[in-house]
Parts: sequence; C-alpha cells; structure tokens
Amino acid sequence: MADANGGWRLQDATIAVRMLEDLPRLRLEQPCPTIEECMVLRDRTSMPFVLDEVITDVASLLRCYHAGVMDAVNLKISRVGGLGAARMVRELAETLGLRLTIEDTWGGDLTAAVVSELSASTSPEAFYAASFMNDWTLEHVAGYQPSSKDGWGSASPGPGLGVEVDESLLGEPVRRFR
Repeated sequence: MADANGGWRLQDATIAVRMLEDLPRLRLEQPCPTIEECMVLRDRTSMPFVLDEVITDVASLLRCYHAGVMDAVNLKISRVGGLGAARMVRELAETLGLRLTIEDTWGGDLTAAVVSELSASTSPEAFYAASFMNDWTLEHVAGYQPSSKDGWGSASPGPGLGVEVDESLLGEPVRRFR
C-alpha cells in the first residue's frame, strides 16, 4: 500500500505512479486531493486505486465508482458521518463489488470497538482489512480492548460495542443533556 493521503498534485502524482507502476501487488491510496485529479491520474496508470479522503457519503462513492476511478475504498467512519452513514456506504460498496478497508481517521479504544464491529459485519468477500487505532495510542479508556495481535483482531464479544469504559479516566463532562 502506498498512501499519499491526497497530498500529491496531479504532476507529482503522475511522476510517482510512473516510478511505482512496476512494483507487484501495490495499491495506491488517495493519490490526489480531489476526485477530478484522481480521475485524470487513473487514465495515466493501471495501478489499483483505493480512495478514502474523497469518500464522504453515498453520492461520492457512487461518483467515484461510476467514473471508474477506484478499485477499493478505505471507509473512514467519521469522514462519512458516523456509524449509521458508514453502514450505508459499506453496504453500497459491497453491492458494487468493491473491497473495503475499514478504519477511522484516528482514535482509541472506542474507535477500535466501532471499527471492529463494522468490520465483523462486513461480508468476507468485500472485507480487506481494518485498523485498530488503539494500537498506536498510549491512553486506553476501555482496557485496550478490542486489540490486535500479530496483525489480527476481532470484535469484542460483549453487548453493544463489547467494551467497558473506565469513566474515572474521562474526567468531567464538557456538557450534560437531559
């Protein structure tokens, strides 16, 4: 996987794909910041594209799919508006035959729990990978659960997200609702 995180403008991306094209099994993730630039770049290479930063809702997924600009999607739960919206995007991606990596832009134990639950309910044919972001954080509000080991992880077996939050680690609420 080579992930430019949308950081290349079209000229730089063109140079990069020409240098990377002969590497076996390489997938290029989000080379350019816009769908339009990714579309132009796609015409210049046969490399498989994975898009994530420009996938913000069902409409953007459909636009990229129908433009033929991606082979897979890295579904970031908060980027599309939360778990409910992510489920809709995931189900559409499965229907379209796209492979999915499921993650979020960052997070700890609760993010890992949401990612693992959505991943566990994804069809095996569509599922490619998931990221346990709590592997890269030092603070753990739910006992570092769920976690991955040697590249493998699973959803927690308990109810809801399957984790218990240690509320003493959270501090005072910023706001209360009735």
